[in-house]
Amino acid sequence: MNKKLKNICREIMNDQNPGENIPAFLEMAAEKYYNAATVRLALNYFNFYETSRDDYNSWSSQFLADLERFNKLLPDIFSDNNLSAGYKNYIKEVSEIRNCVLSRNNSLNAYASLFENYEYALNRVEYRFKKMGKLDDDETIAGTIINFIFDTDNDVVINERIKDVIGQLPIRITKQKYFEYVKKGFDEIIKETEESFYTVMNMVRRSAMLDFPEDGKDLYPELWDKKSCLEKLDFINITKEEYKAATEVISQAVTLLKTESFVYYELLDLINSLYTILICAPYKGEKTLQERKQEEAAFYIINGINRAFFRDKHDDDMDITEEVIEKFKLLENAHEETAEFELSDIEDALLHINRYHKDAAENLAEKNLFITLLFSKDLLSGNTLLDSGVNTAGSADKERFNNEVDKLIKDLTDKFQKCDRMLIRAIMANTINKMPVFFDNTSEIIDYVHYSLNNCSDMAEKYACVELLNEIMDYQ
Repeated sequence: MNKKLKNICREIMNDQNPGENIPAFLEMAAEKYYNAATVRLALNYFNFYETSRDDYNSWSSQFLADLERFNKLLPDIFSDNNLSAGYKNYIKEVSEIRNCVLSRNNSLNAYASLFENYEYALNRVEYRFKKMGKLDDDETIAGTIINFIFDTDNDVVINERIKDVIGQLPIRITKQKYFEYVKKGFDEIIKETEESFYTVMNMVRRSAMLDFPEDGKDLYPELWDKKSCLEKLDFINITKEEYKAATEVISQAVTLLKTESFVYYELLDLINSLYTILICAPYKGEKTLQERKQEEAAFYIINGINRAFFRDKHDDDMDITEEVIEKFKLLENAHEETAEFELSDIEDALLHINRYHKDAAENLAEKNLFITLLFSKDLLSGNTLLDSGVNTAGSADKERFNNEVDKLIKDLTDKFQKCDRMLIRAIMANTINKMPVFFDNTSEIIDYVHYSLNNCSDMAEKYACVELLNEIMDYQ
């Protein structure tokens, strides 16, 4: 980071000279985001192309159509080193492509959570059809689990282990107790930022199979058919044949989900970089010599890879040209250095301005520039929760978010009335382990472990839970 920008960031964080520093900072930040997005697109586009050479034939036809739509945009956008003319014409189309990909990602995430819950339930009935070994007594098992949780002084690790354990222990709490845990978990999040609140809320609602996308059936009919098949299961009376058929259904679904989710995540990253380039283009200002060289190299690389994408996929000559490879020398370490030393400081300063000097930022500089930078921050950080430049970094509104939690509990109550008991337990396990740890002290954690084991009379379920917990403890 150049000294001027570094000094401005430091003074902003110390609330010094906001009238001078904020507009100067915003203009310089726009250039940095533009440069970072350009370099990032070039590097990731190359990596994506290399992946495509091996995996292209396994990609779905709808993904290939979305990829082609993205690829066709690039030649015009990067035909030269100047986006000042005509950039507005591309923003709308890139936004439409991004919204389409977000919709597909939303459906994929919803399906992933659904199959995760059914897999949880099927794991708990597996040992009805398999020979079980001898389990230790509950006190011994509980002791092993508790020792695993607390054999470190790192509080972060302890909290993650608590979540892992809760996610696998037999669920034997009442619905009322579960809702109390949900409220306690969100009480902690409400003290944080709006972004934190909605990140967790969305994860919990998705894990509970709430708000299933309306277009899920149309986007992925194959997964919808598998979902419909699993919804007919009666876990109390499930037969060995039904169990085996259901596990095969989930195995096929997971294979499809892994492939589709990976490529759409990668494509979304490319789109986010391109989006950042386009929205920052009107505000980009003075560049250093190094930045000019990096951007020219990045443009050259992007054009070269794009041409390679449109070659016949059966053509033996699909290598990136030596001229393109040579340009990568100019980008060596650029992405890592920018992310570590520049964008992190810029992001800190942006968040500080948004929290303490938002009105000043909108008055001292063009309002759209400030909104653009907040959106660029989210795009380059991988935040896919936002569909537009809406700020979610401010402090949480306690009353409003308490209402959101109340709605969540109502929706969960309605959901539980329609679910098999084993699926209810799956939802409970896969939601409370997504929230901050809600225990007040060590004794409550110990009591929870003992209670879960002591009150599980289903030996097949208990055996499966202990097996899964042993895998976690052995792995870590």
